[in-house]
Order: sequence, then C-alpha cells, then structure tokens
Amino acid sequence: TGVPNTLDMALTGKTLNAKKAKKVGLVDMVVDPLGPGLAPADVTTHKYLEEIAINTAKQLGEGTMKLPSRGPKSNMDKLTKTALGYDVVKDYVFKTAKGKVMKQTNGLYPAPLKILEVVREGLDKGAAKGYEAEHKKFGELVATPESKGLISLFHGQTECKKNKYGAPAKRSNTLGILGAGLMGAGIAQVSVDKGMTTYLKDMNYAGLSRGVNQVQGGVDKKVKRKKISKLDGERYIANLIPALDYTDFKKVDMVIEAVFEDLGIKHRVVKEVEQHMREDAIFASNTSALPITDIAKASIRPEKVIGMHYFSPVDKMQLLEIITTDKTDAETTKAAVDVGLRQGKVVIVVGDGPGFYTTRILAPTLSEAIRLLQEGVDPKKLDKITKGSGFPVGVATLIDEVGIDVAAHVAEDLGKAYGARFQGGNPELLKDLVAADMCGRKSNKGMFVYSKDSKERPVNQEAMNIIKKHSTVGPAAVAADEDIALRLLTRFVNEAIFSHQDGILKTPIEGDIGAVFGLGFPPFSGGPFRYTDTMGAQKLVDTMRRYEEAYGSAFTPCQMLLDMAKANKKFYA
Repeated sequence: TGVPNTLDMALTGKTLNAKKAKKVGLVDMVVDPLGPGLAPADVTTHKYLEEIAINTAKQLGEGTMKLPSRGPKSNMDKLTKTALGYDVVKDYVFKTAKGKVMKQTNGLYPAPLKILEVVREGLDKGAAKGYEAEHKKFGELVATPESKGLISLFHGQTECKKNKYGAPAKRSNTLGILGAGLMGAGIAQVSVDKGMTTYLKDMNYAGLSRGVNQVQGGVDKKVKRKKISKLDGERYIANLIPALDYTDFKKVDMVIEAVFEDLGIKHRVVKEVEQHMREDAIFASNTSALPITDIAKASIRPEKVIGMHYFSPVDKMQLLEIITTDKTDAETTKAAVDVGLRQGKVVIVVGDGPGFYTTRILAPTLSEAIRLLQEGVDPKKLDKITKGSGFPVGVATLIDEVGIDVAAHVAEDLGKAYGARFQGGNPELLKDLVAADMCGRKSNKGMFVYSKDSKERPVNQEAMNIIKKHSTVGPAAVAADEDIALRLLTRFVNEAIFSHQDGILKTPIEGDIGAVFGLGFPPFSGGPFRYTDTMGAQKLVDTMRRYEEAYGSAFTPCQMLLDMAKANKKFYA
C-alpha cells in the first residue's frame, strides 16, 4: 500500500470501499456485486463471492495461480518507494505527519504518535522489528487512561444504541414535524432516509420551501458522494410530504414540534395539533430547556407527551436526549426511543427538569466562560485553552454556535431555577449583545465576525467594547491557563454529578455519552464521570474548593461528589 496510504489509514481510521482498497494494494482481487436472482441480491453476491474465494484458494494450492505482484505499480509509487529509502525524505514525511497529528489532536491522544513510531521502526529496521515495536506500543497504549476512557465510550455508545425499554406495540412509521426551520428540516432529513413517511409543516410557503430544499440538499449530497443511489435518493424524497395545514395529521403516529423556544407558543401548538391527532398518537417536543411537564400542561393527553431533544446540525450530531415526565407512559417512551434509534441516533433517556441533562450541565460552563471574558480573557485565547484541554470546539466559538440569544434565554431561565450555583458571568452582558444584534454565527456577529466570503473569523471588536462595560477583575491566583481550563471543566463535571444526584440522570454511562456526543466534552476523558474517576473525587473536590474561595457557591461540590471523595469511591468499578 505504500507509506503515505498506510499513514493515512492508520492515523485517521479511514475506511476504503472495495475498489479503492484494490487500487491502493490493500486487497488483490474484488468481486462485483450481482443483482437479485432466485434469492435477494446480497445473498446472491455472498454465494458468488464464496465460490470465487474457494476456487482461488484451490488454484493457489495447486500452483496454477500465482499471487499478483504487490510492489509499487505506477512510476510515481516506484519513485516514492525509492525516495523513502533515504533518511532525509523519511524525516520530512514523518515530521509532516506528526505536525498534522499534533494540530488535530493537540497531543491529547497518544495512539497516533505511537503509530508513527511503529511505522518508522518497521521502515528503518525491517518488518520483524516493526511487528515487535507494534505489540510493545500496543501494550503501553492499552494501559493508558485515554484507552480506558475511549473503550468506556464505545461500550456506552453500544448500550445507547439498544432499546432498553423494549419494542413498542405499534411502531411510529408516520411522523408529523411542526416547523421547517433548521431543526425541523434536520429531523425530517434523518427520518425520510430511514423509510418513515414524514409530514413537514410550516406556517407559510417560504418557510416550508426552505425546509424542503434543506432535506433535498442533504439527500442530493449523499447521491453525489455515492453513499446512496439516485433511485434511493428519489425514494427518500418521496417520503417527505410538505404541508401548510393539519389536514393529514390523522395519519400521523408521532408529532415532533420544532417551533420557537417559548412556552406560550408551545402551548398554542399543542392545543392546535391535538385537535387533528389520533388519541393514540404521541406528541414530542424538541425543546432544549423548557420542562416537558410544563409543556404537557396544555395537553389533554399528558401521558402521550415526551421530550425529544435533538442537537444541531441534526444530520451530523449523533445524540438524541429523550425526556420523560412522571406522567409519560411506557409505550410512549418505547416508541420515542425506537424512532430515535431508527434515525441513527445514540439515545439517552433522562428525567424532566429545567434544562434536563445536557442544557443543564452546559449552562454553568457557559456562565463561567462569560465571566472569563469579563475578566479580560480574549475569545481566541479562550478557544485555544479549551481546545487544548480536549474540547473539539472552543468555548467562545460554542457560545456563537449555540446563539447568544439562546444562551441569554437559558441563563435567565436556569438561573431562576437553580439560583446562585448557576452564577458566573453577568446575564445583562448577554442581553446587551443581543440588543446590538450580535447573536453569534446566525447574525454573522458574536464573539467573532463571520463572512461567507472568508474562513477567517476576527474577534468582534464591537462585542469586546460591550464586554469591557461589564469588565471585572478576577483573582490572579486562579487566572493561569490551567486554572481557566479547570474552572470550565469542574463546573461542567460537578453539574453532571448533581444531575445524577437529583435523579435526572439514571446512570453515569448515559451521562458520559450525553456530555461527549451532545456537547463535545473531551472524548479521550471518557466523559465527566470517567474524568472524575481518573482525576480522583478527592482531588476534584480540592480543586473546586480552591475556586470556591475565590468565587463562592458556583464552585461548591455537590453532595454526591463529597460522598464519593470521603468514601474513596468511583463511578465505574
């Protein structure tokens, strides 16, 4: 396969289709798939593949077939192999590869660096030494906390792809989605390509047209990239039925609303749509923070009301957070989980309360980020520190992505619900930014300035001027880069444990999955609960106590964390 292809696959985990694998020399022969015959196409193809494999093995055994040449074929491949015989070329190739690895991982993942060492060893000293280095380095990696964290995530992800609540008596195969904005259209997109008939409703033609175009664009992109055939693309789009009224909603098994985040509007929508729904149909709300119990107060069938919190962009973000109330019946939960799993989501089920789980644990972190900005930390520096600690997106950028208007709304609602523990940055700062039409990426201005013509994102000086009006002076003893990262991380982790203490979260593994796949908590850590185990509960408490001295109750460890520290316990055995 050659060193460049080897490094590309080994460092990224990239998969290749059969034809590409043959082209790069990973396999010697490929078999073209057959169409359906007396049996389905996949059965026919597997039988054909088996026959070819047996025949090839016989010919090799009998000596009537020779293995094809596995050396470089093209002149460029031959030249590359020759060049890699010189140390100066090898040094350049591996230095470049290491630079890319460090840029993408910030050195937080040890495996890619070990891979480079192993490949270089084999190249310099031969295959036998290369294999020896491989099993030695693999043994070292298995024992790392990063390995344990990522393996834990893998097991958690596998668990959250099962319906632990059992199969529903009646599957929801026909969905009605209210609101054709980014979220509504995104939910439709991940439903139509799974064979679900989907009614996408909006109040006006312009909004509906935009939503339909988004779904069509997503399907077209898959066809263009050859992930699906053109015929399948047309079949998927046929599952999408645009609507401007509720005429066909009697046919719907489940309604998912994705309208504006306002309780009054949600109540109005519930009352409107229930007049057109069957009695056995389910109403799901895609709210990110409003308690489902409050939304269900407008319903005549509260047992059929549930929360289904998707993350934007819906077609890319894997997590679905399902929220049940004390009135939600078992059949509704089963059906909601079933729909989420068929949409390809990793599903966690949590209890009801302000912010549920994910929004609740993110809010204190964002509040702390605002405080840091008020203390004079530059947005680019804040991004660099948080990405350096393992977050895939810097926290200043995250504020812009979430939307400063949304952050202001959530800060106000959750601040009322949870009090002093959610304090940090001044909520008035967020309101001033919103009043100046600086809502983040959606308005092209937030912490940064966004332009369609450039990938550059300069710091928004207008926003900095507003932040300066709310500036504060933080204690120098807790202002180092490491402290900045830990202030954000510890508030995130403490609130995750608090959610488990309150019963919102049933298991630590669902908490870790929700934090990593929904909010980008550093994946190598395994999530906030695994992070606590690795750091040690007592050390986490001691770290928080230091910040508590400077900032008060925002950093007071929750009782469950204190108990874990006192008993020297871990969340995972």
